[in-house]
Amino acid sequence: MGLLEVHQLNKNFGDHKVLNDVSFTVQDGEFFVLLGPSGGGKSTILKILCGIEKADAGRVVLAGRDITNLPPRDRNTGMVFQDYGLYPHMNVFENIAYGLEARNYPREEIGKRVREAAERLGLTPLIERVIVDLSGGEQQRVALARALAKDAEMYLFDEPISNLDPKLRAHARRDIQMVHRAKKKPTLYVTHDQNEALAIADRIAIIAHGQLQQVGTAEELLNRPANLFVAGFLGAPAMNLFTGTLEAEPEGGFAVRLAPDFLLTLPPSWDAALLAYGGQQIVAGIPPTAFVPVAAEPAGADAAHDRLHPQVSAVLDSFEPLVSEVILTITLPGGLSGAATLQEIDEDSLLAGQSIRLAILSEQVRLFDPGSGLAL
Repeated sequence: MGLLEVHQLNKNFGDHKVLNDVSFTVQDGEFFVLLGPSGGGKSTILKILCGIEKADAGRVVLAGRDITNLPPRDRNTGMVFQDYGLYPHMNVFENIAYGLEARNYPREEIGKRVREAAERLGLTPLIERVIVDLSGGEQQRVALARALAKDAEMYLFDEPISNLDPKLRAHARRDIQMVHRAKKKPTLYVTHDQNEALAIADRIAIIAHGQLQQVGTAEELLNRPANLFVAGFLGAPAMNLFTGTLEAEPEGGFAVRLAPDFLLTLPPSWDAALLAYGGQQIVAGIPPTAFVPVAAEPAGADAAHDRLHPQVSAVLDSFEPLVSEVILTITLPGGLSGAATLQEIDEDSLLAGQSIRLAILSEQVRLFDPGSGLAL
C-alpha cells in the first residue's frame, strides 16, 4: 500500500495563513498535480509532506502510517526541488548515491542502483563529472536519478523543470513520468503552469489563497468548475464570466439577461437548480468553445433548438490562428469583452472590426452564485 492521506493541514507564517484546512488523498501509483498561482501554498504542502516544514494542525498518513511528526530522514520520500538540491562539490555518482548512503544501503547495492538510474536517464557518460560542470538539463536528470535510485514510499516534485528552456521541458516531463511509472507510488507534482498540469496529471488539485479549490481530472475541472476562481483560472483562454439577471421565460424555463439586447436562454436541465436557487443575480460562465459560427451551427427552426443554440452578434476585435483552431477576442452586446475558440474556420475570411454572428451551445454554459462564488 502506498496511499497518501492529507487531513486538514493548517499552516501560518506569523499573521499570514498559508494553508487553511487542506485535505486530499493520492492513490497508489497516481500522478497527482498541485496547480495554482504563485504564493497559493503549493510548495508549503510539499515541504510539510517531506518534513522540512511542520504543520500547525492536521495529519499526514502514508501507507497507513502517521508520519506527521516524523523527521525527514524517517519518512522515506524521494524529492526533487526546483533548484534540484544537488551538492556542487560532489560528482554525479556521489550525488545519486547520497540518499542511499544516508539510509545505510550496502556499498555494492548502492553502486548497482546508481549505475541503473544513471543508465536509464542517460547519465552514464557523465558519472564522474562534477555537478557545477553540468548544464541545467543535465543537473535536472541527476536529481531525477537520485529519486529513481531510492525505493521511496512517495515522490515529490517541486516545480522541477521551471528553470529549463521550453525545448528541454518536454524531455524532462517524459523523464519524470518514466520515474513515476517505474516506481508506481503516490507522486505529487507542484506547478503553476496549467498546460504542464493538464498534460501529465491523473488528477489535479487547484490550490489558491491557501485553500483547496477543487480536485478532479482535467476534463472535470475544465467542464465543471466548482467555483468562479477555477472557472477563471483554467483554460487558455479561460471561461468567459458575465454577471447578469435571471429571468423566467413566458413559455417556461429560464434565461440570463447579460445586456439589454443579450439574452442567454438556458436548457431545461437547469430548471430544477434555478428554482431551488431563488436569487436574481447570477454569473454565467460561457466556455470559449461554446461559441460556433452560425454557418457551422446545426440547422433547426424549432423553439427547443433556439433555446439550446441562442445566437448573438459580436464584433471581432482580434484573432490568433493556432495549429488547429483560431482564438478570437470579441465584443458582445453591452460592450462585454469575451473570447471564442473556433475550429475548422478559414482564418483568411476574418477581419478585425467585422461583425460576426455566433451561436452559443448553451448546454456548455455553467452558472455561479455571485455571492459565494460557488457553481450551481
